[in-house]
Amino acid sequence: MKYSVAPNISIKASYNSLQQYIFMLSNTIAISPNDQWKLVSSHITPPLVDQVAIGWYQNLFKNRIETNIEFYQKWINNIVEYKDGADFLSPDPIETQLLQGVQNAKGMELMIKKKNGIFTGWMSYSYSRSYVQVNGDNALQRINNGKSYPSNYDRPHSFNLVLNQRFNRRFSISANYVYTTGRPITLPIAAYFSEGKPLLHFSERNQYRLPDYIRLDFSINIEGNLKRDKLAHSFWMVNIYNVLGRKNAYSVYYESVNGNLKGYKLSIFARPILTISWNYKFGNYLTD
Repeated sequence: MKYSVAPNISIKASYNSLQQYIFMLSNTIAISPNDQWKLVSSHITPPLVDQVAIGWYQNLFKNRIETNIEFYQKWINNIVEYKDGADFLSPDPIETQLLQGVQNAKGMELMIKKKNGIFTGWMSYSYSRSYVQVNGDNALQRINNGKSYPSNYDRPHSFNLVLNQRFNRRFSISANYVYTTGRPITLPIAAYFSEGKPLLHFSERNQYRLPDYIRLDFSINIEGNLKRDKLAHSFWMVNIYNVLGRKNAYSVYYESVNGNLKGYKLSIFARPILTISWNYKFGNYLTD
């Protein structure tokens, strides 16, 4: 639904409901070989999702600036989670490794966008929380003793900034900055021995977090000849990914080395990466 308060102001609201009969089972937010698709069955009730949202949209300075702020709330029943200590390589039916519970998510999203002129870009910020609760009839059907815990996708703070500067018709630069809260993770907090074998004792589900994710990218765009009557126009792009060279953690894992437990942080593209590309556009450029 949309209600126009003024020519440059509107209020929008929405409601969405769906049932999911096929989904991916995963114990991490990243893709892994253990992920698998699963259909609902007599042992798995279809997850049911209800979501409401309402937002305020307003254009400023003769529509040169677009702004909006939106609030949402999502309820998910019968969310599917792995049991504590699930064996992902077990030959037993996967249903024996699963539990179902509820998930609640809510948040706020804010965006400011400038799309006209030689200087353009947009900035967005969101604050959101997502919690799961699995509280069955007995201890074997509970996670974290029935208490709520952050879902794998719970990242409270997310900030994005994109800036573009065009100096003339042939030369422009752009920058992209990304910040997000580190995702939740379950870590071993103690080691003990049973019958001479070292074993790990893990924290509650998703009790800890990876370090925050920060990345800055930069690019330069150099247009070629801007003549109208040409079959194709070429342009060069110079990009630097991860200008700051941050070692953002993709995952954290532990291994036993000579009887000692050591932790490792895996980072992907943990240094600046330079790329140069030569591109073609077919057809004529628009002219004033």
